[in-house]
Amino acid sequence: MFRIFLIASMLCFMAGPLLGQERFLSVQSADSLAGKPRFSSSLGVNMKLNGYLDLFGGLQDSETFNVGSINVFGHDDSKSLKVDMYQTQIKWATDLMLPDGRMIQALVETDFWAGEGALRLRRAFVETTHWQVGQNWNNFGDEVLWPNIMEWEGPPSGVWQRTPHVKYKNTFRNPALVYELSLEAPINELDHFEEVQPFLEEANQYIPDFTAAFKARQSWGHIRLASVWRSIRYRLDSEDGSFLGYGFSLSGIHRNDISKNNFQFQLVGGQGITAYMTSITGQGYDGFPSEDGTVKATPVFGGWTSYEYFFTPKFHANMVLGYTRFFTKNSDRYFLFPEEDISELYLEGDVYHMHYYGIFNIMYEPYERMTIGLEMDYGAKRLSADGLVNGNFIDQSKTRDAMRISFGFMFYY
Repeated sequence: MFRIFLIASMLCFMAGPLLGQERFLSVQSADSLAGKPRFSSSLGVNMKLNGYLDLFGGLQDSETFNVGSINVFGHDDSKSLKVDMYQTQIKWATDLMLPDGRMIQALVETDFWAGEGALRLRRAFVETTHWQVGQNWNNFGDEVLWPNIMEWEGPPSGVWQRTPHVKYKNTFRNPALVYELSLEAPINELDHFEEVQPFLEEANQYIPDFTAAFKARQSWGHIRLASVWRSIRYRLDSEDGSFLGYGFSLSGIHRNDISKNNFQFQLVGGQGITAYMTSITGQGYDGFPSEDGTVKATPVFGGWTSYEYFFTPKFHANMVLGYTRFFTKNSDRYFLFPEEDISELYLEGDVYHMHYYGIFNIMYEPYERMTIGLEMDYGAKRLSADGLVNGNFIDQSKTRDAMRISFGFMFYY
């Protein structure tokens, strides 16, 4: 038994996601409580071949269909075909039953998406009846939601960040009504905002993000309302400062247990929360220098919806639509012309970003635990601006779209 436990502990450093199936490789203790093994552990793999053919648009270098990364000033519409296995995931999960019947669960999950097939930690946490400690889906998002798509960026306004946190959950004396509170590791990415004046720098953060969520569960699915509150510190012209970010999301899923057809949606709005939104996270749009000499939180809102229809138990299709809009109003310095001398040409005024996202796919499951899919991805990014550039007023808009065919093969074991 000790050797088995030692091997299991070593394998915990290699982990990835379960999609609801039992795993072939598992171990459990001989002793039991209430008819269940006191200790059980399993290793699972979600193997995925990820292929994508770019037909036009500026996403040839993106493994995912990230509408926010489209360069509206670009002109390269060349076709590009790429195939990899980097989205393959490995997961090690363990359950430990305590003498009083309560359960402790632990999980480690990884993939190979850290660049050129390098291993990346996705999730690692320990969970009890009421507490979860470690890195998992951020509580501002709805971890149950995910449209069944081949490309793994998701709609631009989706919230699927994974952050270290401490989360508490409980019910209002009714199992159908759940509330969750968490302290999340702060996210700061202002230094990535290359389109804003170079004097805006990242500062050390020392206040965690706070989230609160309420979920009403029913036999058909659930409705969930969540909020996040942030204090974001920055440095501008060698002076430290901070601004408040906050946001709300409304999400839900409705599914038919017999046909397996399902409808999902998520609406998100707030300011200073772009770090949480999938296609613009990492780009540093949380705040911007304004004309009054301070940094203000960027207003943002968006939403997405999906519907999955099963023609037969093995043959199904998905449609996803998404939209995101955010803007910097009365900005002091915004480099709108990346191909020009950015030290001279910058905008003083308003800048608006709009992202449009649409997907349709067909999936077939020829055997148990195996899925084959073909998908059409289309997205567009629009950048509008009005204000002064070197004393001259401009009012212009640039739009560029992209289209991709995604295909893949997945096997779960």
